[in-house]
Amino acid sequence: MNKSDAPRVLLACPINIVKDYCTEKWFETIVNLTYPNYDIYLVDNTKNKEYHKKLRNKYNLKIDYVDPANKEARVYMAESIEKIRQRAVKKNYDYLLILEIDVFPPPQIIELLMVHNKSVVGTSYWTGHGKETFLQLLWLQQTSKESYISEFFSMQQLRRFYNGKLNQSFANGNGCILIKNEVLQQITFRIMADEPGHADSFFHKDLFTLGIKNWIDTSIIPLHWNSRWGSMPDDTDHAQLWRANQKVRSLTKKGINYNF
Repeated sequence: MNKSDAPRVLLACPINIVKDYCTEKWFETIVNLTYPNYDIYLVDNTKNKEYHKKLRNKYNLKIDYVDPANKEARVYMAESIEKIRQRAVKKNYDYLLILEIDVFPPPQIIELLMVHNKSVVGTSYWTGHGKETFLQLLWLQQTSKESYISEFFSMQQLRRFYNGKLNQSFANGNGCILIKNEVLQQITFRIMADEPGHADSFFHKDLFTLGIKNWIDTSIIPLHWNSRWGSMPDDTDHAQLWRANQKVRSLTKKGINYNF
């Protein structure tokens, strides 16, 4: 596919010096993605304003800044991701790929997600450690026309859900998610002061309210370097599912053809 024929994608995420341990490796990953038409945009919310200047000079990228002073983490994180959304809309990108700084997908990730032609499609990923390891994946139970509750999948539900197909769920975090421009024009990344949760939680609530389905490609589970990168869960159920999904790594060695 030629660059001129490919939809325009903005690959973006908030950054902070606390993730500096994986930033260089992340840059090495994203500059080697196989998709021919994407731009990179970052929003730094580090207290020290020198950090984003350092990265901007090192990588020659567009990196903006959100001042975190006197704000909760979830507030300045929401402001950061909202600045990203605004840029994607203003610059009329066809898609926004949010790829968090500690999430490492296969190099064909944009093609793998885009081929589904969904308004919102992404992946889940392991978080936590040992017996506390879980997949960022939630189901929803509607309790009335106006209200609902969401919970993390049980292991039994996960085993049924992760069948290598494209499946629908309520939410899967925003660590690796591809969003069409038409959706970005209908929502804002926000929080509510009187309700718990970060911007990704409210994003999925807003999708639900708007009737927009959230899809997950269960053939892909990116590596999540939250601290002990690649460490295997140490309880039997999670460990077996973890091993079963290591096949995603083989995707990086295969040539895949896509038709758009």
